Amino acid sequence: MTKVVSFINLKGGVGKTTTAVNIAATLAKKKEAKVLLIDLDPQTNATVCLITQKQWEDVNIKGQTIYHLFNDLLTSQDTFNIEEAILQNVGGIQGLDLLPSSLELVEIQDDIPSLDQRRYVSHVDVIQNTVADIQDQYDYVIIDCPPNLGSITLNGIVISDYYVVPTVPDILSKIGLSLVWNRINRFKDKKRSCKVELGGIIFTKVDDRTNLHKSIKPEIRQDPQWKSYTFDEELPQRTGIAEAVIDSRPFVTSPLAMKRKDYGDILKEIENVTEEFIKRVR
Repeated sequence: MTKVVSFINLKGGVGKTTTAVNIAATLAKKKEAKVLLIDLDPQTNATVCLITQKQWEDVNIKGQTIYHLFNDLLTSQDTFNIEEAILQNVGGIQGLDLLPSSLELVEIQDDIPSLDQRRYVSHVDVIQNTVADIQDQYDYVIIDCPPNLGSITLNGIVISDYYVVPTVPDILSKIGLSLVWNRINRFKDKKRSCKVELGGIIFTKVDDRTNLHKSIKPEIRQDPQWKSYTFDEELPQRTGIAEAVIDSRPFVTSPLAMKRKDYGDILKEIENVTEEFIKRVR
């Protein structure tokens, strides 16, 4: 059965998108899984990690992005087509598909809740209704959510089996984890059909040279609320992972990344996190 997993953090700059993209890429490249990555973030970072600016401009002009899906409902248009919108074999990886986002999503995100009164669909069910017919074609659907718990993110939560929280081990980590946990549980109480569960917490951008990171990690790992959810594997601070986007590729297929002396080490770290991800979202 298809596993749908949302990647969420309320704080930007924690490696959320990088983690989501590279796990999706590794599942497709190394595990030969069929993977759909849905970019719900108006920042469009996951999209530009996998396609060039020219490719994005083409799909944007054609009206085939997440923005156009929501905008069609808001404006009673019929531009978006899910089968046309999905870009196949992106990032140089067979089996990795992308449903791209658009910066224009920022302009309409505050209007999306009004769909409840204007259309015959709940504003949090738009993504679910749209991908229902094609979801079973994939082993995994990975959703990169915006750094908030607004209506767009809740669209991802509704359809997800699990959510994963990539987080930098710093002072705000425990507060942020509790905020996400509590908000999603309150949402589930109101929408009983939503069965999403916390799939795990991944430490990202880890720098064990700092006392802060060395002290916060065991605090979270030993916390009764979080210890069973915290990944054993983690992603250290590595410039090579972030630089891969220059090629519009994930790390695993980035020509720039392959030239690095530590390419093998970084690749192994990503693969280890992906292996644990697979076990936790079964």
